[in-house]
Order: sequence, then C-alpha cells, then structure tokens
Amino acid sequence: MSKMTDKLIFELIKQHYRPFDNHEEFTRGFSAYREGNFVNPHQADSVAAQAWELGMEAAMRCKRATAA
Repeated sequence: MSKMTDKLIFELIKQHYRPFDNHEEFTRGFSAYREGNFVNPHQADSVAAQAWELGMEAAMRCKRATAA
C-alpha cells in the first residue's frame, strides 16, 4: 500500500481510541509494539497503563490493516 493509504488507515484506527490517542503513553505503546516490546511499564489500572495498552492494540490493528 502507499504511504498515504497507510496514514489514512492509521488515522481512522486512531480515532477509535479517543481520547486516549492524545496521551503520550498511547504513542509510546504504539511504538513499543512495533519494536517488539510488549511489557507495559506503567502501574496497573492507571490511565497511563490503559493508554499504553490501547496504543499497542492500535499498532496491532494498523499492522493487520496494512499487511500486503
């Protein structure tokens, strides 16, 4: 797929996770998934932990949606 298509898919998936997609931890979780780091560094049941987990989930969905 093209980079433009990948970006549009990412934006659509990211919208599903509002308002957590605005947290820095969401972005960190997204990046962690892409790097193969699946250990959440945040305290369980915290907003940061939830945003991180949702970022990982979004990355997984993006990977599936953009797989050729």
